[in-house]
Amino acid sequence: MNKTQIKEIQSLKKAKFRKLKGLFFIEGIRLVLAGIKWSSSLKEIFCTKEFYHSEKSLPLHTSIDKKQVKLLSEMEMKKICSTKSPSGIAATCMIPKQNVVDLDESEWLYLDRISDPGNLGSILRSASWFGFKNIALSPKSVDPYNSKTVRSAMGAHFAVNLYKEVELDQFSETHHIIGAHTNGVDITKYDFPKKSVLVFGNEAHGISDGNKKKVKEFIKIKKRGVGESLNIATAASIVMHMIKRN
Repeated sequence: MNKTQIKEIQSLKKAKFRKLKGLFFIEGIRLVLAGIKWSSSLKEIFCTKEFYHSEKSLPLHTSIDKKQVKLLSEMEMKKICSTKSPSGIAATCMIPKQNVVDLDESEWLYLDRISDPGNLGSILRSASWFGFKNIALSPKSVDPYNSKTVRSAMGAHFAVNLYKEVELDQFSETHHIIGAHTNGVDITKYDFPKKSVLVFGNEAHGISDGNKKKVKEFIKIKKRGVGESLNIATAASIVMHMIKRN
């Protein structure tokens, strides 16, 4: 791999180049196998020679066209990876083209100015687990293809539909918009409508004032013990579980 190719991959650490090239970067065998299993978006796979000839790579050999694989030195792998100790395998993936928001879909998560990439990744991971397919991100939300988000999501990017720069009022005429807020109705006593959008706000500031006006009802997770608040990813997981339970 020459210097130009290395710089091309390194550039994917920045959002503007991911957008320009339509690619994002993943690291580790679990993410690569998830990409192979759930998606057709993998473009190139990079392996160190040691990893490629180890037992860890056996699932890889039965799943891909070997023409997709490029063998790198340990030093080259370190240059293209974000982690301090790369596992020996990584890949570039095509960012799916964003479709128009499908208002016929009944269940949506709407994330309003989420700023922490790790939180976003955890929410995507939970959404995938609980079967929430459609995730809308407001303007000024963190890029979902940020490397920290991708690592935290653990392959969920290949199992959900992501929509960026979405305004909440798109759903006003078709869905019941529900906001998570400490002054809301106890979630255990709430009957979730079949066609709804669940809104979670920024970690520090909550749902923006403009979007609060579009929310029809607020719900909360009642505190049973002590503590100031729940992490947004934890709260989102609990609410998604309750929706599916109902």
